[in-house]
Amino acid sequence: MAEKRRSSTAGDETRARILEATLTTLKEDGIVGASARAIARRGDFNQALIFYHFGSVDDAIVAAVNMMSVRRLENHRDRLEGAATLRELVDVARALHHDDTANDNMTVLTQAFAGAAGDPVMGPKLYAALSEWSDMVTASIRRVLGDSPIANLAPAEQIGQGISALFLGIELLADLDADNAGIDALFDTLMAAASMVELLIAGGLTPPAEKS
Repeated sequence: MAEKRRSSTAGDETRARILEATLTTLKEDGIVGASARAIARRGDFNQALIFYHFGSVDDAIVAAVNMMSVRRLENHRDRLEGAATLRELVDVARALHHDDTANDNMTVLTQAFAGAAGDPVMGPKLYAALSEWSDMVTASIRRVLGDSPIANLAPAEQIGQGISALFLGIELLADLDADNAGIDALFDTLMAAASMVELLIAGGLTPPAEKS
């Protein structure tokens, strides 16, 4: 029994090394350089271990992105789940953006997206790896809007997916904005928009009547 536990622990440690090496390779060498040989060299292990634990380099990349996404969620879960207003949600998004910038998370995502583009197998797997973030955003939107009239204008799932897509677009643009001034201004605009929506909710906004 103890032997099985040691084997399981050793396997978990090896998987973790592979995933960390995969993330580092994507950050420093890009998707073109993310071969089994390069990843193994980064982590100082036999490249055969990648295929043993993950089946393929693509699956190792998806697993690494998923691990990174889980970390991002855990770093901001409490604030996101505790957000009571749209403005607080924008604050969480800004903080997440700064963390992503500091940790080169968007470099990993852009390179992974490049590898998954047009791939009918890797694409859906990568999308699924990011879905937990959209689900959490959706839950936050549903909680913040509550039973306000705005909540009836569009399903929370669609709003959540739209916000996730917008945030991802902002993050990708940040790679092109060296001083981040444009991105900071965009978050300021989102904060102003959130304030206006909150004022509409507080004022008892009435949704438009349906056409007969």
